[in-house]
Amino acid sequence: MKRVVLLGLAAGALRAQQNTVIRTETRAVLMDAIVTGKNGAYVRDLNVKDFRVWEDNKEQALRSAAFESAESQAALVLFFDQTSMDVRDQIAARQAASGFIDTATGPNRRMAVVSYDGTVRVRQNFTDSAGRLKDALPRPSASGVGNPELGRLPMMLPADVPLGNAGARNMISALGSLGQNLGALPGRKIVVLFAGRTSSSASQRSDVSKAIEECNRSGVAIYPVDVRPVFVQTQSQSEPERRMPGTGPEPQGQDDRSSLGVPDSSADSQQILSGLANGTGGFVITNSNDLLGGLQRIAAEEDAYYLLSYTPPESKEGSCHTLRVKVDRGGTKVRARNSYCTLKPQDLLAGTLAGQDLDKRAAAAELGSMAASVALPYFYTSPNVAQVHVAMEMAPGAVRFENQKGRLHAEINLLGIASAQDGSVQARFSDTLKFDLDSEAQAREWRTKPIHYEKEFRIASGQYSFTLASDFGKTTMPLAVDSWMPEKLALSSIVLSREIHPAADLGLGPLTVSRTPLVAEGTQVVPSGSTHFRKTEAGWFYFVVYDSDPSSVRLRVRVLDKSTGQSRWDSGVTRLPIPANGGKPSLSASSRLPFDLLTTGSYELEITASDSTGIMAVRTTTFALQ
Repeated sequence: MKRVVLLGLAAGALRAQQNTVIRTETRAVLMDAIVTGKNGAYVRDLNVKDFRVWEDNKEQALRSAAFESAESQAALVLFFDQTSMDVRDQIAARQAASGFIDTATGPNRRMAVVSYDGTVRVRQNFTDSAGRLKDALPRPSASGVGNPELGRLPMMLPADVPLGNAGARNMISALGSLGQNLGALPGRKIVVLFAGRTSSSASQRSDVSKAIEECNRSGVAIYPVDVRPVFVQTQSQSEPERRMPGTGPEPQGQDDRSSLGVPDSSADSQQILSGLANGTGGFVITNSNDLLGGLQRIAAEEDAYYLLSYTPPESKEGSCHTLRVKVDRGGTKVRARNSYCTLKPQDLLAGTLAGQDLDKRAAAAELGSMAASVALPYFYTSPNVAQVHVAMEMAPGAVRFENQKGRLHAEINLLGIASAQDGSVQARFSDTLKFDLDSEAQAREWRTKPIHYEKEFRIASGQYSFTLASDFGKTTMPLAVDSWMPEKLALSSIVLSREIHPAADLGLGPLTVSRTPLVAEGTQVVPSGSTHFRKTEAGWFYFVVYDSDPSSVRLRVRVLDKSTGQSRWDSGVTRLPIPANGGKPSLSASSRLPFDLLTTGSYELEITASDSTGIMAVRTTTFALQ
């Protein structure tokens, strides 16, 4: 239905020959699909042989097809386009949303409320509190900025752009930006778009296409709700729209353009909304006096989808491709997103003078030492491919601020390179950290804490040397990624942390770094680049278990004295709690480090896992208490 993720584009597997990189084996496209039967009920008993997938009209060989259901990480955003709704529409939208919140929120359902009135406003971040969500719903107003009837869009718009169209374009762009930001959240992501009259033009086609691309890249499905009464929708529809069903997830009789999710240049509200839904794997709800019933169908889909996987053909980074899914079972209908885009390079400073300076610094035999500690935990994403989660703590002493228009500004350029034993570069990224402060007092306070930075890259299993270079020096450390196949029991690296948050606190704001939150049982763990802790502070650890039957895995966690090897703390043999969806090939877990039972010194944290076949996996990491 929603999520399409391209894995492994930044790395490859080495052949025996030097300097040769194989990329195909390290990539996978993941795609959600909803399948319904003749009576509209969700079909739950399909397997990989029942599905067929085409990329750019060429059939692909599916690797897997697993039935999934919602976890605690499910995220849903109620997005209100107030610029397109009159007071009557706004009242209907608020009432339906309020009823939906009452029936759909709970411990395993997080929602957020966002509105657009010319500006995107996050009224309530993710929470499972129905009261907070309902209090955040936008109240009906006849003075919504950008309301086409009132003509109150900002006067900075070009004079020859119709007001209604300009408002719609801005809303569509805002929707795309929201989808992009939601990409950092784990699990399933849905945006319910409440909208009214949305006018269009030839230029709108490009805006909708970009919004679909951003949502598909982040794994976000759009479910538009046309809150206008049915008789109003019918009056405003063009002839092709009248042939489209008013409700239900499977529009019929689409031409090639609408099947791509992008509306024709003559499209009006229904085709714009249908285009957004068709392109991202959602469906349109129309106001047939039961908006609440339509919204409840959305909630039902969080527990009834298949996750399909296949290895895509080689393609240019940043390119987009059409997708089509079919189920070989009579009387069924399948709905999935219709495109995916490969990831663009992470090397932001490539070709710049700053990037060239960092390349020289990284290649030099000796060029200073960077006052930073770095951790490189990794997690498997597909067979013999891992996602390395870089965590760094850097001393801020070398950073110098400059006065820019009354504010203090500083920048740090970073370059990360993972090199194979033959010297070939197998993964790299570059980034710029920017800091803006209002006063010298803020700068002095800022310098009292280390700079925390996170980044991700994907790489094949193997032995590497990782170098992180900055404007102030560099640090180099080994990176060993063990091989892994899905049928084999395995553990990820162990992440050490001194900071955790409820997963519901994951934000909707602009993202400054590219990273995937580490979440276990509703808690987000922030990885630390440093392994040194004060005994007076709290510490946590996080890891992921991979096994075809996670319910059979038994775990034992011990803290050993690093110098003597004696056990200082032992969890005993235990099992991980299995979520309601069960059967997933990986489970994440986190727990608090027992600092209160330890004295100052150096320790080794050891995690041992074993499954029903007798296979064992062991991971260790060291930490120090001061």
